[in-house]
Amino acid sequence: MKIHHFLIAVCVLLISNPSIAKAESLLMMPEPPAHILVNNRILAKVNGKAISVVDVMKKMDILFYREFPQYTSSSQARYQFYQANWKHVLQELVDKELMMADAEENKLPMTSGDVRQEMERLFGPNIIGNLDKIGMSFDEAWKIVQGDIIIHRMLYIRVNSKAMRTVTPQEVRSFYEQYAASNVSPDEWIYQVITVRNKDSGIGAEAANITHHLLTEESVALTDIPKKISEHPTVGKNSKVSISEEYHHNDKEVSPAYKEVLAQMGSSTYSLPIAQKSRNDNTTVFRLFYLKEKIQGGIPSFDEVEAKIKDRLLENAVVAESKTYLKKLRKHFDVQETVPEDFQPFSIK
Repeated sequence: MKIHHFLIAVCVLLISNPSIAKAESLLMMPEPPAHILVNNRILAKVNGKAISVVDVMKKMDILFYREFPQYTSSSQARYQFYQANWKHVLQELVDKELMMADAEENKLPMTSGDVRQEMERLFGPNIIGNLDKIGMSFDEAWKIVQGDIIIHRMLYIRVNSKAMRTVTPQEVRSFYEQYAASNVSPDEWIYQVITVRNKDSGIGAEAANITHHLLTEESVALTDIPKKISEHPTVGKNSKVSISEEYHHNDKEVSPAYKEVLAQMGSSTYSLPIAQKSRNDNTTVFRLFYLKEKIQGGIPSFDEVEAKIKDRLLENAVVAESKTYLKKLRKHFDVQETVPEDFQPFSIK
């Protein structure tokens, strides 16, 4: 799994938050001129550093610009985005400050070139112009981006590297055995049914045999059979041939009577005619089966699912390691959260 997938799993970045879709659904709505009012106050303190409503808003501005750059001038869209995501972003910033404190304590190296490269990736070559669109200064954006890079590196050191060591070949094989036992796929049949009808069952049987001969010995196309039978000099009168659609059925979807016939056939073959009672009028009809393909079921091979299993185990390990890491940081550094229960940081007029 790529490292950025780990980071998404740990930080639960807003791009994976369903509320973004809610915000996006409102972007196309026409809006009257509006202004967002910010009820600024301190929301939390981490290791002596305060996190305010404005800090949360600026982080959301970068996220909003990254996802919806064409709507940066829409106050209504941005307000909806703020309302849906501010609590989540606050918790992300608390965790971020904890990891920043850990990085500072351990003197994690950082160069200005790393930050500049990421700034250009986020905002393009015209950094200043694009920052103006969201009302953010270069220094403010620089600090946020620098912090994000530090967090990514701390997560790799403290979380991802440990998680990767826990996903051993033995763990993958053990998980595969459990996975395979609960993911047995049934056989699948791809087939068509040719039905021959005639009020006289004797003539109907003969018409069915002629149908089989035309298909297997003379290689007549299946789509041409109804016309061939209707024009046949001895069985054509009152004989009707119908061809079903192509069915894709698994073991549970195929009737026992049909499966009994299909199980004895090979791919791209026709069965001998079989007399059956019609459900509609209880008359005798004759059916032939064309088995296009049988897809063998069973358990998925280890090679087929190995990568998927590794990804799942890594995701689980990252989540577990991140919880442990953040729990240790909260014990090591002082954290105070001071958000009133009914607090509303944003309003719009």
